[in-house]
Amino acid sequence: MKVLNYQGKLINPLALKESDLDNVGMQSAITLSRINRFWGQTRESYSVAQHCLSLVEQAQNDGLSDGTIKWLLIHETYEALTGMDIPSPVKNNDGMLSYVVEEKKCLEMMRVKYGLSVAPELLKILDKRVMVMEAEALMPFNDEVNWREYGKPYGKLYKIGADEKEIREDFINKWYELFGTLF
Repeated sequence: MKVLNYQGKLINPLALKESDLDNVGMQSAITLSRINRFWGQTRESYSVAQHCLSLVEQAQNDGLSDGTIKWLLIHETYEALTGMDIPSPVKNNDGMLSYVVEEKKCLEMMRVKYGLSVAPELLKILDKRVMVMEAEALMPFNDEVNWREYGKPYGKLYKIGADEKEIREDFINKWYELFGTLF
């Protein structure tokens, strides 16, 4: 399986190579600003880039470490390479095992590329808590779904109603601020 990325480069998301991460900051900004959260089933458009920026903004306000903040911005890199945001409840079933394995490999490649420590456990906790906040704010109500089983809501929506271009530029600026390069 191969995916043609925005640069015209074919990558195999089920067998990533280091070179597939070339220009990963720009790849992430472009792709994640176009991919909607929750498979696009929200009442309003809200992108994966907004999700990442919401996490970063709240973490910076809370004084979390630079390493944690960098992880919060890059934790959706695999989604940027595949063009899909698969919700955790779907991703964590047996049929998605190869996706989950490759996502972990991708994040390890990012860790090495940017000289980061191992992703903190706090990353998963905050990611789930922001997901709960987003779901409660953006998803249709269904009394059979209890988002709070995943955690206590955290943060606030990032620039709801902003267009794709503004979010892409914000993501690029934040990436450059944290990593000093888009490559």
